[in-house]
Amino acid sequence: MISRGWIWVLEGVILSQPLSHLILALLALLVVVCTLIIFFSVKLRRVNLELVERNKQISNINSDLQKSNNELAIQKELIAKKHFESDKFYEMLVQSANDGISFYDRDWKLRYTNSAFYSMIGYDRDSYNTLNPPELVHPDDQDYQIRREQALVNNGFFETELRLRHKSGHYVNLSTRSVTVRSDTGEVLGALTISRDITRLKQVHEDLIKANIGAEASNRLKSNFLANISHEIRTPLNSVVGFSNLLLSNNLSDEVKEEYIEHINHNSEKLLQIIGDIIDLSRLESSQIEITYEEASLSTIVNEIIEEARQIIKRNEKPIILNVKNHFEDVGDLIFTDRIWLKRVLNHLMDNAVKFTLEGSVEFSYLLENQSIVFKIRDTGIGINKENLGRIFEEFRQEFDGHHRPFEGLGIGLTLAKEVIERMGGKIFVESEKGVGSEFSFSIPYRPAGSTKTKVAQVSNEIILKPIDWSSRKCLLVDDNKDVLIYLNRILTDTGVTIVTARSGFEAIEIIKTTPDIDVVLLDMQMPEMNGIEATKEIRKIRKDIPIIAQTAFIFEDDKDIILEAGCDACLIKPIRREHLLTVMSSFVKSN
Repeated sequence: MISRGWIWVLEGVILSQPLSHLILALLALLVVVCTLIIFFSVKLRRVNLELVERNKQISNINSDLQKSNNELAIQKELIAKKHFESDKFYEMLVQSANDGISFYDRDWKLRYTNSAFYSMIGYDRDSYNTLNPPELVHPDDQDYQIRREQALVNNGFFETELRLRHKSGHYVNLSTRSVTVRSDTGEVLGALTISRDITRLKQVHEDLIKANIGAEASNRLKSNFLANISHEIRTPLNSVVGFSNLLLSNNLSDEVKEEYIEHINHNSEKLLQIIGDIIDLSRLESSQIEITYEEASLSTIVNEIIEEARQIIKRNEKPIILNVKNHFEDVGDLIFTDRIWLKRVLNHLMDNAVKFTLEGSVEFSYLLENQSIVFKIRDTGIGINKENLGRIFEEFRQEFDGHHRPFEGLGIGLTLAKEVIERMGGKIFVESEKGVGSEFSFSIPYRPAGSTKTKVAQVSNEIILKPIDWSSRKCLLVDDNKDVLIYLNRILTDTGVTIVTARSGFEAIEIIKTTPDIDVVLLDMQMPEMNGIEATKEIRKIRKDIPIIAQTAFIFEDDKDIILEAGCDACLIKPIRREHLLTVMSSFVKSN
């Protein structure tokens, strides 16, 4: 491009100079133009190089941007995948929970609930959505929603128990905890409630409470029972010790001595009965009561019961008439039964009838009815309140407890009677009216054994009444207790038997070895160093034919079986009565 100044110069030159000058000017102009062209060409080339470099940089930047975009796309996909997997994971966690999880919006509309909540009340999601949820709430928990809303507003959480009706109709106990859900900005989004089924736990808790109450009641009963035992034992023991000391006086007449001895014997019998009841209670609780059937005379058992009842009435000087009605005369008298337990049951019932009857009558009757022997004992005593009839067969139960009891007793007689009768295959019943009287009746299956009355008891009495002469016989008494040896020695003195004593099992064995003419051995089972079982086995190695009569304070059937299996021929239960001892020994030792 030629500037305007140059044009003016050219015009002047043309006008004033010759042609040569014009040519020179044009050449100069050409040089200038070429110079400018070269200058701008170089500059343009530089610009182009710079543009190429810039383009290269831009291309690199674009490539980097593309990589970044690709990486961002990948990261976006990863984030989206993780977000999806996270939601799926937490959904799986919520669905697999055993507790019910529910979310409510700000308007208390249910937005989400896992399947555990529905299953706790027996529904699925579709069936639950057709229900009106408040109708499932227990009537006593209808204020649950109001209390929950107030607590969430005031505290942000709410805990309580809620009962909902199950699909099957029963109510389910739920332990619920609700918390307020807020956004990052603190805006309330709704409430989350977690519910746990505690129906089973609640039932276990209630059962534990009942068991605890029962245990406390049982402890109170046992405490009363122990207090009764102390009183019942000390009372007759006081008479035994007291009258025994009075017998030491030198100026007593025979009549007074007989009176004191009668008191001692009577109270000793009471002590034995109390101890027997306590042992029977132990056997009852450990299920060791066994019924052993043997042939027995029903009339003999009844006569013994009636005779003992008459003695009690006479001793207590009560104006009571005792009536006996036997409707069993035309039926076989011999039956298969457990004579000992049957007599114990009848004794308990008769003792109660006499004890609780201040005056009037006691009627004992028995008959055969529908192949069962039915016993009835009716009295005109104080009677029992209707509300107490259901518990008199329970352990340690008495209508009157504590120190204000007007009647003695341990409160286990009827419990024992009921257990024994049921084990015999029978049932016991009671009818009573306060102030009128009571009637206890029970039945046991009739098991006939014959039609002739037995004479066992009479034969035993004849053996005892006959004079015994064992003057040519020799008896070995083995016991580590000196008092027992003295007592047995005194009993056997009148028979004329020669007595040899030993204080241990080892000593007894040595006597058997050195004294071959021993006719019978009375052997205690509980001794130190060598007990009676071990001693019996050793004696049998020396003398297989010698009669061995065990004496023991153990009365369980298992103990008796062990004693007999060890080699003993008979077993005497302490305390040993004179008549019983002589009767058993007479089976093995013949009179001269």
